[in-house]
Amino acid sequence: MNTLPSSILSIDISKDHLDTDGWPVTWRQHLPNSSAGIARLIRKAQALQAFVIFEATSVYDRALMAALEAAGLAYHRANPRKAREFAKASGFLAKTDRVDALMLAEYARRIPLRVSEPACPLRQALNRLLDRRDQLVTLRKQELTRLKQVSDEAILAEMKALISVIAARIANYEAQIKAHLKAHPELEEEAKRLGSAPGVALITASSLLAYLPELGKRSAKAITALVGLAPLARDSGRWRGQRRIWGGRRKVRALLFLAARHAEKHPAFAEFAQRLQQAGKPRKQIRIAVARKLLLALNAMMGQKRDFCDRPC
Repeated sequence: MNTLPSSILSIDISKDHLDTDGWPVTWRQHLPNSSAGIARLIRKAQALQAFVIFEATSVYDRALMAALEAAGLAYHRANPRKAREFAKASGFLAKTDRVDALMLAEYARRIPLRVSEPACPLRQALNRLLDRRDQLVTLRKQELTRLKQVSDEAILAEMKALISVIAARIANYEAQIKAHLKAHPELEEEAKRLGSAPGVALITASSLLAYLPELGKRSAKAITALVGLAPLARDSGRWRGQRRIWGGRRKVRALLFLAARHAEKHPAFAEFAQRLQQAGKPRKQIRIAVARKLLLALNAMMGQKRDFCDRPC
């Protein structure tokens, strides 16, 4: 959205409730986060022809997003950190559901916001499979850590049996992810395209499709900022601080760091990494730079609908 909206409906979302406000029409309601509450909110948004804004809340906003998309209403799913920083800068020091709804209306009134892209149901389904797999991977890691702290043979046997069960469930979800891609040729083609890049295996490719749908649709500068791989200046007057990355999508960034470990060994990235190393750059900084270079390659591949190539394509 390049211009500020003429009508805004803001929503603070919790597990059980939706607290609303708006501009220039104030509509303060405390609605249930249910099909009935959402239906009432949709009717009001349609009547006002309002631009809807709410903070991302992981799972509690999914039903609302689906309803907004079905109704053809434009909305912005705000980054909670950015919204909170705006609140502090604007004097919204208290934090309640009603204050947050009022703050979000002011946020949308003052800042030109991009309309959120409709969520693809196929990518959402992939997202759910990956989320559950990640939960199981975390659970297995925790059990493996505890395993080293136990000496009782009976408990050890029980823990090892549980770890085997978790591993089997992880494998089952990975099989479901493969089946989901195979059942939807467009997704499968995109996953294969991403998988042609060094360091990008099935789970990383699937995760990029699920967690970074903007890949291939944004400029190089925008995509690195979105992921949190854009080095930010820290300068003041004559003082020049060290550039650092900050913010962005942590899960995607972590995946790219892992992929970069393998990509560094590929000819397309090895010379770049060695050049940084010879320049005395720290190991972490080299990994970040390779991850950023890999992200830019993936963004170009998706935008141009081509596989990875070692030389400029």
